[in-house]
This record gives sequence, structure tokens and C-alpha cells, in this order.
Amino acid sequence: MLQICRIFVAFIFSVAFASVLYATEQPEEITIGVIPGGNPSLIKQQGVAFAQDLQQIIKIKTNIYISKDYNTLIEAMKEKKVDFAFLTALSFVYAEKTAQAKVLLKKVYQEPFYYAALVVLSSSKIERFVDLKGKKIAYVDSKSTSGYLYPKAHLKKMNFLDTDFKHVVYSGNHSQSVQMLEEGKVDVIAVFSDDAKGIAGAWTKFGKLDKKKYKVLWVSDPVPSDPLTVRQGFYDQYPNVSHMVMVGIIDIFEKPENKGKYSEILGSKSLMPATSRQYDPVRDVIKNLNIQIN
Repeated sequence: MLQICRIFVAFIFSVAFASVLYATEQPEEITIGVIPGGNPSLIKQQGVAFAQDLQQIIKIKTNIYISKDYNTLIEAMKEKKVDFAFLTALSFVYAEKTAQAKVLLKKVYQEPFYYAALVVLSSSKIERFVDLKGKKIAYVDSKSTSGYLYPKAHLKKMNFLDTDFKHVVYSGNHSQSVQMLEEGKVDVIAVFSDDAKGIAGAWTKFGKLDKKKYKVLWVSDPVPSDPLTVRQGFYDQYPNVSHMVMVGIIDIFEKPENKGKYSEILGSKSLMPATSRQYDPVRDVIKNLNIQIN
């Protein structure tokens, strides 16, 4: 994996260098958007520092845009207020269709994909899906892949509808969902899992209780990892800058002193090239749920 990334970096450097020679047009500034997926305060802290580091590399003023939700970030991209954006798999599919987002890289945590999970407290009497009837569930956001789309699709497959729940809420981010579960405001949450066995995930990352206090009811099939995207219009107008940003971000991640420093923004293991086709599994789930993207 590391060797592939190094080869990719070398290739991008050569492309970027050639682009600089033949295309000198540059914007006065760029803006990078980030989704509110985990700890909002930590994302803001890391985002500001990350933008400063990238600005030193590309020599272009770099702004960070911390979105309050997924829809807002997609709209900001659509309105050209954001040039680059770290999205989720589902929000990328929306952004590609409605804001002409182009995928560049994707994050790698443990693997080039992650999972969705349905989690309850171990003290709960909920053991099977049928036990969820009349209970309260917290999704993250209607455009969250692991915090909504995949769990929603599986519940539908089990003939379980939202109307079967007593109450359905949207927390806004994974950490808030975990907090709501711990406080007894909901009975079950849909959040991300780091692995196929549900050993670690949002509940172990953001939870305040011992990990034995949580019970994982279900873990999904693999979900494509979160991508870094660029507006197609920006890419067409500033191809050299787009390549510079890609190289700069990889360079920041590859520095040993930055390992873990920007985990909320860049992931924890590596960054790797990504293509739109890698998100076809998400499109299939969208199709199965009859969700219209417009």
C-alpha cells in the first residue's frame, strides 16, 4: 500500500510540475470543506492547522470550511463557495450528481473501506431486530453512509420500517449519537464500525463507558472510504493547482510528525487514489431504497 502511494505521489509530482510549466493561472485562494462526522471541536482544531500547513506548501491562501451538516457542504460546493471537500461515500454520490464533484483520493483507516453498525447498550433487552419495535433510534444524517444509508437498507431488508420505531431522530454526528445512547435518549444508534466484527467503532472512539457496556446488533458489508473531491469546474480551470493540492495533502500525511495529527481530516493509515466507480456499491443501495438524487 505504501509503495503504491509513493509511486502515485511521484506520478502526481511529475504531472503537477508539467502543469506548472504550461499553466500558470492560479486562484487567489482556495477553500476546503469538511463534514461534521466525528468530534466537531477536534475537527475544527485540526482543520485550521491543516489549512495552514497546506497553505505553506502550495503558496496559495487556504481556507477551511467546517460544515454544520452534509447538505450545507454540498450546497456550498454547488455554489462555488467550496473548491475541495472531504465527503462521505453517500454525500459524494449526491455531490457528484448535483454539484459536479470529482473524486481524487480516499482515506484509509484500517482498510480502504469501513462499515456501518447498529449499537445498543449491553444492559438493553434488545437482542434481535424484532425487539426494536416501539424503540427510539438515532441516525446521524440522511446523507450519512454508515449513520443512515446502510442501516436503513438493512432494516428495510428485514421488513422493518421507520414507522415501527417509536421515535426517529437525527443527531448530526456520530459522537452525538453515542452520547444520546449513553444518556438513554435513544435505544439504538446507527454509526460507523472500524471492522467487520464490530470490535471498534464510534462507540469505542467517542463513548465514555467501558467498551463492554455496548452491544453490537449488526455490522454491514464494506462501505467505500471517505473521498477527497474537487469541483469539476475548478479542476478544469486550475488543473495545476488541483494536482498541487493533492500532492500537498499527501505530503502532509506522509510526514512522520503528522501521523495522527490530522486523523479526523485525513484518516489514520494512508491516502490512496480513488475513482467514481469504486462508489457503485453505494449507488446500488440508493437504488434499492428508491432514493431520488436531484
